[in-house]
Amino acid sequence: MKQRIFAGLGIAAMMAFLAGCDEIKFNGSLGVNEVISFSQVKSLPGSGQVVEWEFNKASGDVVLNPGQFPTKIIMGKSGSNKTLKLEVANANPATVINLKFDKNIDIPENFTLTAAQLGQNFDLTGTLVTTVERSPEQSGNEYCTYQYPQTVCRSSVKDAETALALKPVEADLAKFGQNGGFPGQIPNVPNPQFYQYPGQYPGQFNNPGYTPNCYTVWQDRPGNMYVRYYNETTFRDINAGFVQGEKSLANYKGRASSTERIYTYQGQCR
Repeated sequence: MKQRIFAGLGIAAMMAFLAGCDEIKFNGSLGVNEVISFSQVKSLPGSGQVVEWEFNKASGDVVLNPGQFPTKIIMGKSGSNKTLKLEVANANPATVINLKFDKNIDIPENFTLTAAQLGQNFDLTGTLVTTVERSPEQSGNEYCTYQYPQTVCRSSVKDAETALALKPVEADLAKFGQNGGFPGQIPNVPNPQFYQYPGQYPGQFNNPGYTPNCYTVWQDRPGNMYVRYYNETTFRDINAGFVQGEKSLANYKGRASSTERIYTYQGQCR
């Protein structure tokens, strides 16, 4: 049975995501009681500048008529602002509404964002409650990767004829490296032979004129490991009203959830 370990967390735990770039996505329903108008923000094409469209100007407002609509709200951060993005499924595609407020304004468990803070003609007030549930501990085997050492041996060319043939190549490579490379030119290499003996060690080479050069490389290999863990699921429930004076223009109820696996033991990957 799942255990609820926290309920009604305060502002520090609930809104930590707004200090960074994380987002919280709510799924819920928006009930519009009266016609509501949202003033939006527009970017000037190619300028990188952002300007506010005027209130009560049809081309600059998003207007919602009364009704009940499935709605997603995405809470996040952009630059110096915290953001609320509404995706209202009153049409196809959904109507997108962007609200923003200063990054220094917090949203506690009981919150009110004023019309002045939002740049709108309504207040946004409500509750944001967080609960966390923990599953029973589970165990099993999981896929993993580990590194395995392998010895690789290559021979060094010792005969005078090959060494002489390599001298101009070495000179070209040195010049190539000093000049940062020749555009469109690759140094001429006469394809000298190098012998590789995987798994062999010094003393196992009997080829006259060649001396082995061995070293260790680490290779990734697939494996399995035994683990014990529990799942921790965080639920955030929001209930917010869009209020203008004594009028309730709209109300939103939604929930966000995320699950994290918490390991209590991790065995050796093999």
